[in-house]
Amino acid sequence: MTATSIRYLSEADVASLLPSIGEQITLVERALRDVVRGVAHQPPKVPLDLGGGAPFAHAMPAAIDLGDAGGRVAGAKWISGGGGAPIGGVVLVERPGASGLRGIVAAAALTAARTAAVSGAGLRVAPPTTDRARAGGALSAAIIGGGVQAVTHRAVLQLLAPGAQAAFYSRRAASELPLLPGDRVASSIDDAMRGADIIVTAVAFDTAPREIALDSITPGATLLVIDYAATISGALVAALRARGAVRVITDSAAQFDSTRAAGKLGSALTGAWPAADAQIGELLGGAAPSGTVTTLVNHLGISACDLVLADAILTAAEERGVGTLLPR
Repeated sequence: MTATSIRYLSEADVASLLPSIGEQITLVERALRDVVRGVAHQPPKVPLDLGGGAPFAHAMPAAIDLGDAGGRVAGAKWISGGGGAPIGGVVLVERPGASGLRGIVAAAALTAARTAAVSGAGLRVAPPTTDRARAGGALSAAIIGGGVQAVTHRAVLQLLAPGAQAAFYSRRAASELPLLPGDRVASSIDDAMRGADIIVTAVAFDTAPREIALDSITPGATLLVIDYAATISGALVAALRARGAVRVITDSAAQFDSTRAAGKLGSALTGAWPAADAQIGELLGGAAPSGTVTTLVNHLGISACDLVLADAILTAAEERGVGTLLPR
């Protein structure tokens, strides 16, 4: 890119340039560490009020140091969707002091990849401690939901829990699900979750609440919760805590607390989620918990992670000559 142009990357461009899943997880882990250390400037996302029943819209700024990878990078993500509308947006990326805005990166595929990569980081710091996992047995997984997040999370599970078989519960047909050999379609949410060492909840935010039997969640399971409180209510978290050891971890405590304060992680009617016990970035490189601990990884999406992925994609685009150059 020259100083007289801005590189635009479409969704197709992004899909062709995404790094490997392992690289994606490494990139977001760096961002998560920097958020905890205070090196990244990561304000909570700003939700825009679009009126009752309208799709959501979030503005998400951040700045982070990439060190040897290229100094400081700053930018913002605009993301919107829901309420029947597709999720999409862009990430603006610039290197401060280096000719201003560097690129505009389409955000739908990037968001799907980032979300699954952060789940991967969460799974690394909080592997399941079920009896089967601690005995070294082959793991079992459940994926609640069948959209793009089911696709990206199934790929992450394939990398981090090779050989794990997954049970899917979704309103989609089996032909639309990312089923691998040995996977199955469950008849109910409890059927999918029962006995699973790893549970991914990825339903649409406007999904009606479902009753989930407490014994469907195996003690020591790791739950990767990416749908706020749409599947796992605050009341269910309280019941899990009454049953045994539970910890809640997240990507950013500031974002988590802001979301809780806005009532988006439960209510007086459904029960509200408690404050997080730790952030993923605090636990990276640390020892896994001893004993049987059920872990809920509820991550809400922070732009520092989007930004490091967008910057890496832009670098690849510049090296390969991909994208559209826009005049300033």
